[in-house]
Amino acid sequence: MASLTYLSPVPWSDDLCSPQLPLASACSAVPTWNPAGDAAFALDVRAHAGGAWTPWVPLANWSRRERSSLNGRAPGIAVETDVVTLEAPGEALQLRLRDGDPSAVRAVALAAAHTQSYAPSTQRDEHSVDLIVPRLTQYAREGERGWCSPTSLAMVMAYYARRFDRADWRLDVPTVAARVYDARYGGTGNWAFNVAFAGSLGFTAFAAYLGDLEQARCFLRKAMPLVISYSWGDDRLDGAPLARSEGHLAVLRGATSQGDPILNDPAQPHIRTVYPRAQLERLWIEGSGGLCYVVVPHELAADALALAGGHA
Repeated sequence: MASLTYLSPVPWSDDLCSPQLPLASACSAVPTWNPAGDAAFALDVRAHAGGAWTPWVPLANWSRRERSSLNGRAPGIAVETDVVTLEAPGEALQLRLRDGDPSAVRAVALAAAHTQSYAPSTQRDEHSVDLIVPRLTQYAREGERGWCSPTSLAMVMAYYARRFDRADWRLDVPTVAARVYDARYGGTGNWAFNVAFAGSLGFTAFAAYLGDLEQARCFLRKAMPLVISYSWGDDRLDGAPLARSEGHLAVLRGATSQGDPILNDPAQPHIRTVYPRAQLERLWIEGSGGLCYVVVPHELAADALALAGGHA
C-alpha cells in the first residue's frame, strides 16, 4: 500500500513552504520535484509525526553546477540520499524552498511508502504488450559499471523522443549520468535526481510505489514504460546479468501473454530480457517496495497520475 501526492503548479506560501503533503501514517517517503529548466535552489524538509513538527533538515542542493543530496538529520527525521525516514508514523511532510525563486520548481510529488507483504499477482488476460523502447547499455564508458539508473532514464526519454518528435530528449548515457550525478552520494542512482533531470527537460516525472506487476501493466497498456528498482541475491533471479545486486534499475517495457515481464535491462548483453514473473515481482516489491520512475510527456500526465493513484 502506498500513496502519491503530486502538485503542479506548487502553491508556495509567503515563507516558501509547500502545502502539507499527506503521509497517511507512513514512516518512509520519497519526495521529488520538477525544476524549471536549469533553475538553481535548495530544498529543506520536515514532517508532522506524533502530533508535532520535526525540525527542518536539509534535503538537497540543485543547480547546473552541482547537485547534491544533503542527508539532513534531526530528532524524529533523517534523510538518506533520496528517502526521508521518520521515527514514528507521519501525518504530513512539507518542503521548503531555499536560495531560489518559487518559479524555480514547477512541480513537487511525494511517494509515501507503507509496509506491504508480497502476494503474487496474476495477469488478467493473455494479451501481450511489448513497447519498442530503444536499447542502451550501462557500460557506455570503459570502467564505469554503475550507470543503470541514468541508462534506464535515457532509454525512456529516447522512447518518447521518437514518439513525440523531440530530438532534445534523445541524450547519450554519459550526458544523462553527468546531469543526475549526486556529488555527496558519489553516484548516479539518486531516485529524486533522476526524476528531477527528466522534469527539467519538460517531462512530468515523479517516483511512485506500485502494488504489483498488474498495476504496472496498466501503464504499459497506455504505452508508458516504467523504470523499476529491484535487488537480488544468489539464485534469486533466473538469467540475471550479475550474481547479486543490492539495487538495480531497468525499464519495464512489456509483458508476455503468460505474464512474464519484458525488460530493457541495461546490464544485459542484449538489453531486452524476459524474467520469470513471480521472481521479478517479488524482488521488486520486497527490494524497493515497488518503486518506479514515472516519466511521461505532459500530454500523458493525467493518465499516468491516475494509474499511479496520485491526487492533488
